[in-house]
Amino acid sequence: MFRRFNMFTKVVVIFLLLLIPVIALYTYSNQVSVAVVRDAVKTINFNQLSFLGKQMDGQVERLSTNAILYANDPMTQELQYETMSGDTSDRINTIRIIQDHINLQAEISSWNADISLYFRTAQQVVSTLRDVFDFDERDLPSAPTGGWQYVKADAGAEARFNWFAYYPVYAYNRPQEAKIVVRMSFGSGHLQDMLDEYKANGQGDPFLFHPAYGVLTNRTPQADHVGELAAYLQGASLGVSDPALTIRLNGRQYMISYIRSNNLGWYLVDYIPMQDVLAPITKSRNLFYGSTVLLLTICVVASFMLYRNVQVPVRRLVQGVQKIKRGDYSARVKDVGAGDFSFLFSRFNEMTQQIQELVETVHVEQLRSREALLKQLQSQINPHFLYNCLYFIKNVAKLGDREAVVAMALNLGDYFRYTTRLVNQTALLREEIDVIVNYLTIQNLRMERLEFTIAIPEEMNGLAIPRLFLQPIVENAIVHGIEPLEGLGVIAITGMRDEDGLRVAVEDNGVGMSDEALARLQARIASGEEEEGGSTGLWNVDKRLSLMYGPGSGVYVSRSALGGLKVEAVFRLAGEAAVTPAEDGRKEAKPHVPADDRG
Repeated sequence: MFRRFNMFTKVVVIFLLLLIPVIALYTYSNQVSVAVVRDAVKTINFNQLSFLGKQMDGQVERLSTNAILYANDPMTQELQYETMSGDTSDRINTIRIIQDHINLQAEISSWNADISLYFRTAQQVVSTLRDVFDFDERDLPSAPTGGWQYVKADAGAEARFNWFAYYPVYAYNRPQEAKIVVRMSFGSGHLQDMLDEYKANGQGDPFLFHPAYGVLTNRTPQADHVGELAAYLQGASLGVSDPALTIRLNGRQYMISYIRSNNLGWYLVDYIPMQDVLAPITKSRNLFYGSTVLLLTICVVASFMLYRNVQVPVRRLVQGVQKIKRGDYSARVKDVGAGDFSFLFSRFNEMTQQIQELVETVHVEQLRSREALLKQLQSQINPHFLYNCLYFIKNVAKLGDREAVVAMALNLGDYFRYTTRLVNQTALLREEIDVIVNYLTIQNLRMERLEFTIAIPEEMNGLAIPRLFLQPIVENAIVHGIEPLEGLGVIAITGMRDEDGLRVAVEDNGVGMSDEALARLQARIASGEEEEGGSTGLWNVDKRLSLMYGPGSGVYVSRSALGGLKVEAVFRLAGEAAVTPAEDGRKEAKPHVPADDRG
């Protein structure tokens, strides 16, 4: 599959290699931009929130300071002494002064705080709520209180924050022993006013949070955001402050800034939905990635079109050329449409058709040439043997040995009756052996010191083999092996058939050859080139077997156990593998060497 889409894949990979650095650079730039925006938002938001917290703490601290001042004011203490002395007119006058004082203080304060003074000794109360009313011990705390106390409101009322100051000082730890108690109280609406003003300036959606009392929001809160954040803060471990606490709730990311009020004990919280802040950057990022995907899609489509319209036709043309290279001249390229490739395929198909016709013609000529060559080789063998026989008859006739002449003539006639059948290039092995018997009989008549044995398995006698493939081998053994030998000459012919093919061996006890001469003979036969001087011999047999039965068939020479040489005629039968002889002398590479005197 990869090879089929080789060009298509390469184009896509190259485009990706060019696009990846651009994507990486933009991604890095986008991340830097997001980090810069986050840092800027964090700094600005926390600074503004800190400023609001300081304003709130400053206002609350002024109220608590005023309460302490009222508790220790000489005029307040004087009312207590006047109550003890029993001077009613002076006490009433002092109460009126105190009342005017706290009313004035309440009017000039930016927050409309309620101030109430409880005189335990005088059993009287002076308050901005009303002039004077009866003292009630239940309105005062019975245990030490620290800081501002949050009082939840009834339905339809406003929640309040209370601060208590005591006189004398030790009464802060024992409120029931206080002689004067000052209660400073303001409504939660003042805090909401500050939160509204902060929000009106476009600085978030602030609210106050207390783990025990819950949430105090501005008057226009985003209830779903505040509710989610309050639930998270309720279970979180909060410190004094955090400029940028980043959390994710219900698929939304928030940057939370909070600071704890030192006076109230509540947390002033503001938050920013980061998707809103980063929306322009996110939009730009999505636009870039969308454009990248679009470009990649266009590249893939263009590459596929290029692959289908260019590479596929070229690949088909290459496959056709490869088939022709392998010898399949029937290869044709299927037309894929109009255009230049259609014209090219049409001309290619015409060319292959012409080549196929030409090759078939040449093949027929080669077959005819091979048949002519076989006949020529056979005709070269017959005169070679005939000359030797005629010389023998002449010599014997001179000696007057009529029986030898008759025997020679009869055997020679049988031999040539067999060899002159040129119509058939093959014969049965039985017929070939009969001819060899005629030939050896002729040679024995001539030499009178020759013995021969023939051992061919009965099942091989009916095999079809090439004509006269044994005669040159036997002749070579007699002429170059037996004749130079003094004494009795022995020729042994054996046949065998194994899993590779057919093997017929001719062995003699002749003079043999030296190692160097044997090596040269083996190399000359393996070279496949004709011997010098036009001699035939073993080269003819090797050539015939190679032409008729293909690689692995031919003549192999080695030493014989009888003392001379062993020549094997090996040929591969149809449908079987090539034969390789077990002994030395197998065919290797065929270098050209000078011909030896044998053959």
